[in-house]
Amino acid sequence: MSVSESQLTHDLDHPLVSIVVNNYNNEQYLESCLDALLAQTYRHIEIVVVDAFSSDGSRLLIDSYAERDSRIKKIYCDSYVKYPAITYNIGFLNCNGNYIAINDPDDISMPGRIEAQANYLLTNPAVGAVGCNCYEFNDDFNNLVETTVEKNVLNAAPPVRNPCLMFRKEVLAAHGMWRWQCEYAADFDWLYRWYVGGVCFYMLPEPYVRYRKAHNANISITRGINQTAKLALFRTFYGIRLFKKVGFKWWYVTLFTYAYLCSRLIKSAPGWFLEKCLKR
Repeated sequence: MSVSESQLTHDLDHPLVSIVVNNYNNEQYLESCLDALLAQTYRHIEIVVVDAFSSDGSRLLIDSYAERDSRIKKIYCDSYVKYPAITYNIGFLNCNGNYIAINDPDDISMPGRIEAQANYLLTNPAVGAVGCNCYEFNDDFNNLVETTVEKNVLNAAPPVRNPCLMFRKEVLAAHGMWRWQCEYAADFDWLYRWYVGGVCFYMLPEPYVRYRKAHNANISITRGINQTAKLALFRTFYGIRLFKKVGFKWWYVTLFTYAYLCSRLIKSAPGWFLEKCLKR
């Protein structure tokens, strides 16, 4: 898919939107992701694809798309990058847009997503970041998830989902990028660092994203326990800072997280211990 010169000239009147796609071994879904982004009704975009040293055919696919459409910018890591926070930051640092959106390689954006979010930021200068509702889907289901920023915060969930997010570039400069030390809870830390720092979030009610729900079976025991532990710590930290707004409800969720973590440790201790030993 290519963009005509006359159409591009017209689109240059609108702010450039950079879309970061953080890929690792998602060849089976990446084509659908890129097709959906190239079909956006908002045309003044660049698609920044960061590949964390994939071992499947992802790079051949990315190369073929980059040859066909100049709006795709490819960034290839020379070795495997363990933490997504690092590759997200690499993508952010290579964005030229006024606004930055995130689209995971296994998720699909509806044709009007970028236009709706960019227009909202353009007409609401006090808002620093905008999300949207979504469909959770997989081979077995396709469920509409409707929520608000306020509801998410009260339930100790991120203000908006990371793959549904668009934000102003100056917000990133003022409030910081992902912290890789947070490992698999880095998106939770990142978004709540912005939220407690005063960034105004808004949730568009329309479901502009199809969010692929991963099967829990694909997550290793060690990663599952590590992620749960990190989330419990960050919920405790940000729960204290937000206590006047959220009251005790965060603590119920946090205590449940700790209880779940303990149950996982007790249930899987022999296998988890063996897995750790084999890595030594």
